[in-house]
Amino acid sequence: MRKRSRRPGLTREHRLRSSRRALLDTNAFIYFLTGREPFFSRILVPLFQRVQGGQLNVVVSVMTEAELLVRPNRKKDEDAIQRIADLLSEPGITVVEVTRSIAKTAARLRTENSLRMPDAIIVATAVGTRCDVIVGNDHAWSKHPVGVNYLLLDDLARTAD
Repeated sequence: MRKRSRRPGLTREHRLRSSRRALLDTNAFIYFLTGREPFFSRILVPLFQRVQGGQLNVVVSVMTEAELLVRPNRKKDEDAIQRIADLLSEPGITVVEVTRSIAKTAARLRTENSLRMPDAIIVATAVGTRCDVIVGNDHAWSKHPVGVNYLLLDDLARTAD
């Protein structure tokens, strides 16, 4: 079940700013790496500044790492492959492998929510590492109760003005 704030008026932005551990979905990394607006300057740069300042730990599923590498590998773009490796090696960013516990949670989430297995593994990684929020832009995910607050980048961008 999706966690809801017990405090009235707790906005998505506040949840993101007050989080200490966040899982970033693949699209958040793609938007950051490509500088895609309005997400890059309004949401992702401040988020990564918090990581650099030690106020936020970012969790990355190994599934996200694999998804990020598909296009650069297809294009044989060694520079892009290195940029991804450098970003995922930054202090405050942890790539988490699939454990048996994460696999079992992913199976349950897939069964309960009809998520595709890659998505279920990513969400299960957030659950298994006790993330406060998931940040991404998958509208289908945002409708599923998964046990972690899902912050949709489109919603965050609309309210970041």
